[in-house]
This record gives sequence, C-alpha cells and structure tokens, in this order.
Amino acid sequence: SASDFSVNKEGQIRFGLSALKGVGEGPVEDILAEREKNGKYTSLWDMMRRLNLRTVNKKVLESLALGGAFDCFEGVHRAQYFAPSDKFDTLLEHALRYGNAYQAQKAQSMNSLFGASEDVMIPEPSFPECEPWSLLEKLNREKEVTGIYISGHPLDDYRLEIQAHTNCTLDNVENQPDKKPLKLAGIVSAASHRISRKGTGWGRFTVQDYNGSLEISLFGDDYQNFKNFFEIGQVLFIMGYMERRWNNDERFFKVTKVSMLESAGETLTNAITLKLPVEALSSELMDTLERLCKEHKGKHRLRFTFLDHQNKTSLTFASKKKKVNATNGFCEALEKLGIEFELG
Repeated sequence: SASDFSVNKEGQIRFGLSALKGVGEGPVEDILAEREKNGKYTSLWDMMRRLNLRTVNKKVLESLALGGAFDCFEGVHRAQYFAPSDKFDTLLEHALRYGNAYQAQKAQSMNSLFGASEDVMIPEPSFPECEPWSLLEKLNREKEVTGIYISGHPLDDYRLEIQAHTNCTLDNVENQPDKKPLKLAGIVSAASHRISRKGTGWGRFTVQDYNGSLEISLFGDDYQNFKNFFEIGQVLFIMGYMERRWNNDERFFKVTKVSMLESAGETLTNAITLKLPVEALSSELMDTLERLCKEHKGKHRLRFTFLDHQNKTSLTFASKKKKVNATNGFCEALEKLGIEFELG
C-alpha cells in the first residue's frame, strides 16, 4: 500500500495508509521511506527493528492491524495482534517494547568501545495462540478505521442462504407491488430507538445488503416484537411487504417476521439437490461425493439430478439413506468440484 489510494498491477484499488483512522501522514511517510530504502518488511518484528517508534506508536500499529496492513505477514491472523502476550495486554504492546529494547541495545553497542558488531541478541516474542475473529467481527473492526468494508462483506458467510431463500434485493424493494410477500436479508447498519410524545417506544433502522439499503420504521406491537433483532451488526432474515399508509399515499415496508439469518437458513433449508451431468460422472467423482457426505452428515435431504445434455433429458432421485448438513463448508466443497446445486 501507499500513503494515498492507488491501483496495483492487477487493477485493484489499494486503500491509502494515511486514510486509516489514527495513523496520519507522518508515520506513513516514515514507514514508506524505510521500505523504499531497505526493502519490504518481512514480519512485525522486522518492522519494530527498523521503524522510528516515536512516530509509529501503539495507536498507529493498532489501526494498521485492524485495517489489514499486516495481512501480508503469513501465518498470523488479526486477532493475535490484540491477544495478551507475556505480561503485556496485547501483542502490539509487547512488539513495541521489543522494538524499543532492540534499538536501544543496538545504539548502545554501536557507541561502545567494543561496538564493532551490530548484532543484537534479543529474542523475538512468540505470537500468542487465540481463536481468529469471526468474519463479522473482523469486518466491523476493519470498518472502524477505514470507514468501509475492504477485505469482504459481512454477508459473505451467508451467500448461499441469501441465494436460496430471498426473493428481492434491498435496492429493489420499493419497486415491488403492494402486498407482495417479500423475503429479504441484510445486516443492520443503523439503529435508532425512540420514545413518542405519548411515551410509547418506536424505532427507525437501516438494513444493508450487497446491492443497497432499506429504511425500516417500527411502531406499536411491531416494535415490541422485533426491536431486539434490530441491533447494529445483526444479520437478519426479514419477511414483509410494501403497503400504503392509511392517511396518505406514502408507501412503506411492513415487517411481518424477523429472525437471525443463520438460524433461518437452518430452518428454511430442507434439502439440497446436486446437479450432475452424465458425461462428467466417474468412479473418482462418486467416491469424492461419498466422502463429502460422510464428513457432513446432517438432517437435510439429499437429491441427485442427472443431466443428459445431449438428449436434453434429466432424472432426479432422492437418497433414502443419506442426509447431509448443507452448510457453507459442504457447498463450497461442491463448488470446488464444479458441481452445481440447489437448496430448497
């Protein structure tokens, strides 16, 4: 990355480091100048040995880690930078102490009578073991310092559920006819809980998906029934329809049911159908499918549709013995094999 937004050789936009909250141009200039002079940073410890730690302080390191600037260091995930390390609250605090100690000893060695050698014998701290953040936590923390989602979208983990169980994207809700049942999915990006002049609660919320956003207002019983779902960061499955207010022609989205998308996907998915072209069938493929089904045993019915493209015919069979857990893991394994499928 550079100080400002840039485009790499693959045409991808690179987020400017100085645009990260809490970083600023001064530390970024030091980081880039040292990289230009002495080459790429190979690890967090390499950075701590080389940088001016008076400008690249704890706040700067935290913003860089949250924004994904350290993702280039292999074998380390973002949660590890904020996990306790030795007697320090976080690894980044430990890293700063290591860097300051290393640089102080190096300066002392160079200034001493016997300072011919620049080797400094301070061992690198070990990375603490901890669970990686969930995709949602990772992206929410990323957004704290970037203002946008960069390395993914909170709905990425629910792509299959959205594809299978929704019938409208949020940018198209207002184009739907009145009373048409709509099934939507999105993440709550704004929530405002209020009290009316009569002392009753109501709320106004914004839900986002990949395509756009929808503002939802809840009053009366609807607010009481659904308010706990509408908290920022919650990923929801929402059912409802467009209708007009009784006292004017204004249209709004009427919520009839809300649930967490994760649990809704488990409830709504009854079966998975694998679509297999007959010309692609082989004993190797069937053995692989057999292994996958064993690894992902569950409650969802398993069907096979065999496609004969040459004769333009197909046959569907339901397995009487096998049931699977049609999770993202199972479905992603099918995608890697090039197998089309349908959740239902």
